[in-house]
Amino acid sequence: MSDGGKGSSPRPYSVSNEEYANRWDAIFGRDIKNDQEKALDNLVRISEELGLYEDNGENPLIKK
Repeated sequence: MSDGGKGSSPRPYSVSNEEYANRWDAIFGRDIKNDQEKALDNLVRISEELGLYEDNGENPLIKK
């Protein structure tokens, strides 16, 4: 019985792995970056509310 020539090996890429990764990031990377920025902003806000975070205008400092 024939399976139509379908094998288990993937098709070869027509672009390099680096170009593939760059294109993937161009398409999907923006959403991930926005989510990461929102999560960091939320973490900073919560840390400030708990008194664990102090921003002196230059670099964030963790109180000891």
